[in-house]
Amino acid sequence: MLLVKTYLDKSPIHGIGVFAGALIRKGTKVWTFVEGFDRCYTPKEFARLPKPARDYLQDYAYRADGEILFTVDNDHYINHSDHANTQWRDGYSVATRNIRKGEEITNNYREFDAGLCAAFLTKKKKKT
Repeated sequence: MLLVKTYLDKSPIHGIGVFAGALIRKGTKVWTFVEGFDRCYTPKEFARLPKPARDYLQDYAYRADGEILFTVDNDHYINHSDHANTQWRDGYSVATRNIRKGEEITNNYREFDAGLCAAFLTKKKKKT
């Protein structure tokens, strides 16, 4: 669950992105998993989902600790950056520097799922 004010807009990185709705100071907790709000699927649960649901999760979920994590708020639109302005720390995504109001919030997908990142980068290269 995002812990800061955000909005969606067209991203210069890819498609839709998540943007800071207010200044986010360095060290601020930006996201954390909230049981009952966010959703985790074991590989078996994921395999039992209908194909359209699996396809959707392929685009908008993360693999974390052997499970598939789907965040239900704007978080699932956060784009990858090799120079992300957030970092995974102690169960939270934390701002690594001040993020200005209107600036896109980014994650380094490699922190969550190297396979997802590799697939994303492969898809991106094929489009160009």
